[in-house]
Amino acid sequence: MKKGFYFLNLLFLVFACCKTETPVDYYQIALNSEARLDSINQLYDSLNTQGLITPELDKQLEAQWDSLYEQTIADYAQFFTHHINDSIGQAVFASTSWGTRRLSIEQLDTILAQADSAFQATELYQASVERLNRMKLTAPGTPFQEIVSKTPAGKEIKLSDFAGKGKYVLLDFWASWCPPCRAEMPHLLELYAQYKDKRFEIVGYSLDRNDADWKKGLAELKMTWPQMSDCAFWQSLPVQLYDVHGIPATVLIGPDGKIIEKGLRGEALTQRLQELIR
Repeated sequence: MKKGFYFLNLLFLVFACCKTETPVDYYQIALNSEARLDSINQLYDSLNTQGLITPELDKQLEAQWDSLYEQTIADYAQFFTHHINDSIGQAVFASTSWGTRRLSIEQLDTILAQADSAFQATELYQASVERLNRMKLTAPGTPFQEIVSKTPAGKEIKLSDFAGKGKYVLLDFWASWCPPCRAEMPHLLELYAQYKDKRFEIVGYSLDRNDADWKKGLAELKMTWPQMSDCAFWQSLPVQLYDVHGIPATVLIGPDGKIIEKGLRGEALTQRLQELIR
């Protein structure tokens, strides 16, 4: 019995040593997360078409979407970390928004730290390093970067006319042609009415292509806070400076001129202002 027992144990040890684990398919994990995210979008569109979206349901779906969105970013970051030096990883990194604009500073830093000498010699790597440096330049905790532009009346206007002067300043990148921007505007109007006399200011930066569309949008949306633009669309220098890849995009600046947070919208923006302005 003992000999048989020892023999079985020896076979088990040999099998365990020789067994190879199935490689983790990090790309498929990321794709699965993205599919779940898309399903939330499809569900929302379907319910909205049927007129079934209530304020409570809207908040629930938004919370689910936000959670899945962060998970999808994390899963793509994991995939890139393991595959940034192979052709598939680099192709996905270069051609999808998950690689080109949705990664956090920490995620992108970690990914680029894995780069081998071959990848470091590519234009993709150099462009990614430049983007990382821009992201760090306007990261939370850093002083705001100056913007010099023009008002709708054609006069020079600077971000420093408002930021760093004892007020909380929300720099809002928007455009009259942007449906999500227009949908967000009533909420900003409410917040502005509530906080404009409590050390709070909004400075809008438009990505419109021409003065006429910009001014028409301002009138239609009843925006009364300071506005600036060079009407250069996505080629605008502030868009590059603040690493804006989609709008609406916001940058909340503290009374001391340092950036507090980026990307605040909707209920998240309301809660943050409630915490800061009492």
